[in-house]
Amino acid sequence: MTSAPTPSPAQAHRPSGPRLFFTCLTLALLAGCTAFKQPSEQEKQTVHELTSNMRTWALGRGLIDVPANWTGSGDVKLYYGLGADHTSVEVRVLGEGVTQERFDAALRERVGRIAAIKNSEMNDIPMLVSAREETPQNVLLQYYMRKTQRQTFVHELHLLVDDVYVMLRADSFKGKIGPVENRLLKLSKEIFKVTPDNAGAGFALGPVVIRSHHDQEIATFNFRPPASDVAFEVYVNALSPSQTKSIKARTEEGARVFLAGDYENLRTKKITLAGMSAEESLIGFSDDTHRQILFGAENYRENPSLSRPNMNLRMSAGGMKSEPMDPDESEDLVRWTLPEFANKGYELPLWQQPASPDPVNPSLTDYEAMAVWDAILKSVRLRPNVVAPKPDPWANYRGPSAAEAAESKRVLDEFIASFETRRPSPGDNDQ
Repeated sequence: MTSAPTPSPAQAHRPSGPRLFFTCLTLALLAGCTAFKQPSEQEKQTVHELTSNMRTWALGRGLIDVPANWTGSGDVKLYYGLGADHTSVEVRVLGEGVTQERFDAALRERVGRIAAIKNSEMNDIPMLVSAREETPQNVLLQYYMRKTQRQTFVHELHLLVDDVYVMLRADSFKGKIGPVENRLLKLSKEIFKVTPDNAGAGFALGPVVIRSHHDQEIATFNFRPPASDVAFEVYVNALSPSQTKSIKARTEEGARVFLAGDYENLRTKKITLAGMSAEESLIGFSDDTHRQILFGAENYRENPSLSRPNMNLRMSAGGMKSEPMDPDESEDLVRWTLPEFANKGYELPLWQQPASPDPVNPSLTDYEAMAVWDAILKSVRLRPNVVAPKPDPWANYRGPSAAEAAESKRVLDEFIASFETRRPSPGDNDQ
């Protein structure tokens, strides 16, 4: 009788049949647990603190929820006409909770700084051309765009809408000042303070909504926690066509160029953003000093319009950390929007400035950052009926004013009275 061959050490421990299947399944599960480790209790607590108390922000034609302790700001450029002869106006919210006294003080500082600079190309006349107060809450400035003899000016209308400080800015060329100032004054009457729930139609910049009829809008919104390395940005372009190359492909191309391929793909998938198809790409990357994460998402649509804008969202963590704000110090309402020629004296000379702080690792773990990211993206939604129909330019929906009605009645009364008192004309008695 032939004896069975003695198995090799490797063969002796090799499972077969059902035993092989369950062994492979166990190894797969272990590998999965390694790749997708469960969050710690501390991570769960951090996510709960950030996402259980969210603040709704009116953002463009939509709404977004961000952690309640994050601060936000935004600006938009409105375009009138889509051809080469278009005009534009920039609108920016400079502050909330602003009193009339702070508004007046900020304007005095702004006017003083601009007027103190001389136009060396125009016999050293002040760069400030005029400062005209339409009302105490509505002040119009005009100054030279740069030191030049050309008639190129910047026009700023500073507006206090209840307690919100709004700045409107536009440029004029070749001395064509009237149309620019008229547009700013008209637009100032179309800006209203709102809450997210009652923003209604129009383009919203947080606490205010702009109810003007324009043709294109391009905006940027920024949010961030206090004294943090985390930043969140939303870019909105109403009429921009969707990208033909996916955000994943563009992120990978950029990573290969700038990071030499030294990055990790944390997650890439198709999502829904504000009811529109979208895609996200989440990556992490490191160098010899620190690690950073960069999340991006972008929507795609075939019919761009004011009510279906292109939206590009970014969140980063790690790198430079913002400085803590002094709770006893009021927010600066002037510095960040001064023209470059007047923005002197704020910064120390380079040789007197302190050394830049070292970059830091992300203050959020990958799990925490992705959970906050998911909560914010899921909250983005468009407001209903956000675009009001343009009025018919040939229609006259406005009734006559009281003065116009009184004048019309006077003319009619005189016309009727002329029949009652008119003198007989020759031939009246001829039969």
